[in-house]
Amino acid sequence: MSRWVRLAALSSTLIAIALLLSFGATPVATAQSTVAYTGEYFNNMTLSGSPVVVRDDPQINFDWGLGQPDVHVPADYFSVRWQRWYYVSSAGNYTLTMTTDDGSRLYVDNTLVIDMWYDHAPLARATTRNLSKGYHLLRMEYYEKTGGALAQLEITSAASYPDWKGEYFNNETLSGSPTLTVNNTAINFNWGSGSPDPAIPVDHFSVRWTRNQYFNAGTYRFTATTDDGMRVWVGSTLLLDAWYDQGPTTYNRDITLSAGTYPLRVEYYENAGGAIAQLAWAVAPAAGSWTGYYYNNPYLGGSPTFTRNDADVNFTWGYNSPGSGIAADNFSAKWDSVRYASGGYYTVSVSADDGVRVWVDGVPQIDAWFDQGANTTYRSSFYLSPGNHNWHVEYYEHAGYAEIHLQIVAGAVSGSEIIVDDNDGGWVQGGCASCWRTAGGYAGDSHWTWNNYYAAPDYNWARWYPSLPAARNYEVFVYIPGGIASTHNARYWIAHAGVYDLVPLAQANYSNQWVSLGTYYFSAAGGENVSLSDVTYECYVCYTLVFDAVKFVPR
Repeated sequence: MSRWVRLAALSSTLIAIALLLSFGATPVATAQSTVAYTGEYFNNMTLSGSPVVVRDDPQINFDWGLGQPDVHVPADYFSVRWQRWYYVSSAGNYTLTMTTDDGSRLYVDNTLVIDMWYDHAPLARATTRNLSKGYHLLRMEYYEKTGGALAQLEITSAASYPDWKGEYFNNETLSGSPTLTVNNTAINFNWGSGSPDPAIPVDHFSVRWTRNQYFNAGTYRFTATTDDGMRVWVGSTLLLDAWYDQGPTTYNRDITLSAGTYPLRVEYYENAGGAIAQLAWAVAPAAGSWTGYYYNNPYLGGSPTFTRNDADVNFTWGYNSPGSGIAADNFSAKWDSVRYASGGYYTVSVSADDGVRVWVDGVPQIDAWFDQGANTTYRSSFYLSPGNHNWHVEYYEHAGYAEIHLQIVAGAVSGSEIIVDDNDGGWVQGGCASCWRTAGGYAGDSHWTWNNYYAAPDYNWARWYPSLPAARNYEVFVYIPGGIASTHNARYWIAHAGVYDLVPLAQANYSNQWVSLGTYYFSAAGGENVSLSDVTYECYVCYTLVFDAVKFVPR
């Protein structure tokens, strides 16, 4: 070989090495398939070193739960890089929706288009890109820290599914590939005892609907009617979790959104009997203000001296008049409001100097129509169905000091105690819908289930979310009805002020009584809760757990 030939060969080798080094900042998968995603699986969360598994995955559609992606990969603290050349048959807008737990990021032609590279519960993000005809390089990177593991990527063409993409499954668990995929203009179905399609059975089927929807900034009310189970996500928010057998039931859920496009996902299953799946949304009505009528006499007589809108019935007038034309003594007022309830028990509390009365939907709840100082608080707890309700308050002032303070909170309250019962608005349950049972308990009912040894798929769980009036210490009690529970290791978690405390309880040792879990500081900022699952680490389905009321007592 001549000197010039050897120099040319050496130059070509150096150029090839330089090109490889120049592309080192952008990870390149072991292979770049055009028919599947080449997945590289790492035994760390940082995509570092050599992968322990390299395989072709036809889709990125994994819900590993607490399990492993592969026998060579741990259930926690792993990461994956998928890469594929994806062919676009016609130019246009395509929506890429990524749903993961925990972190993920998505690249199209080496451009980062979705970045969720942080710890989080199941979270969906979508982006719409205009793609030219031909091949495009997709790269999805993912890591799992602890707990559940989920990684999904979906690509849809706006032309294919301009409304809802409906995926119909011949099972109740959305498992495997859909039997039927169609565009549904709306989720407004009452199949009765029939089938959605000849390819789908009349019972034991499920559906997943997805779309992207633009919302102006504001608060929206989503109304869902279902028979049997339904879940609704708006962006990353699980807005409705009613994943259990039920007759036709309507749910209303409000959510405040900033302007933008949000991925929507609705999941539904039908067990047996009638089948209904309906979803709609509209701008939520403004929070109910009060129309106040003020009288220059203590008995609400004649025409009011003036009428005005009051944001709240919460006044300390002292020795002064409530407004022009009204004396400081011997006056009266009444207020009317239409207020929305999401369903469950509610408690109204009122103190006044002097007399006060309260009605809800024409039913008297509080009657303290006599002279008194504002040193006594009257409370009434009652059940309200989902929807709007009419409130009416009356007040009179005789002489001396004048004030009235009214508060409405979700949940049943006994004295100053706040109680969240199962099936109240603050109660949320999940897991295996057919595994739940009901029995007697506080306020007439409770839920129970058999235990799991560990957190297996579809393990049952529940949370109680209180509406706490102020940040302070609360002692937490759970009600244990008799003759139901046999477990000696019910594991209650108390989420309060940003921390979690675990309290094991031998439910079998108690019968028809409140049992204290201890006293904790709550910030009353929302999201705080008490949770319980059927995981007891006792032998599998050997014991029963009961889920009933939880009480919060100020200390």
